[in-house]
Amino acid sequence: MIYDTLNNLPNYLGVSDNLDTVIEYIMARDITTLPAGRTRIDGEKAVVTVSTVTPLTSDKALFQRHDNHITLETDLDGSELFELTPTKPTDEATDTTVGTAGTSIAGMLCEGRFALYLAGEPYKSGLKAQGCGKLRKAVFSIELDPDEEDETEE
Repeated sequence: MIYDTLNNLPNYLGVSDNLDTVIEYIMARDITTLPAGRTRIDGEKAVVTVSTVTPLTSDKALFQRHDNHITLETDLDGSELFELTPTKPTDEATDTTVGTAGTSIAGMLCEGRFALYLAGEPYKSGLKAQGCGKLRKAVFSIELDPDEEDETEE
C-alpha cells in the first residue's frame, strides 16, 4: 500500500505503465469536477468510478482483495477511514475476494490524499470517520502491466 498526497503522485511515475496513465490523467485536470459514474481512461486498463457513499462502521464492511489490478482511491469531498490486513481473506480463485480478518492497520483518507492498494493486498475503505457523513470519492481501477502479472504469480 502507498499512502501519500496527490501532490506527490508524480514521484510514483515509472512504477507501472498503466499507473503512469492514471497519474498523468489526475495531474492534468481538476479531478473534483469528474462526473459521477464510470469513466474509461485507457479502455479497461485504467478506469475511474466517482460515487457518493455513506461510510460504514468497520464491523459492517468486509475486506476486499483484487489480484489482477491495483486500486487508487482519493476522496473528492469528505473523509473516510481505511484498513489493511496482512491476512488474505477467503477464496483466492477470483480477482475480487471479500471476507473478514482478525487483525488490521487503520488510516484516514481525505481530500488531497490517496491510498494505492496493491494487487493481492486485502483492504477495506469507505469506513466512517468521526464527524463525517457522506463522502464523494474517486476509485481508479488499474490493470497490472503484463510483466507485473507474471511477478504476482511467482
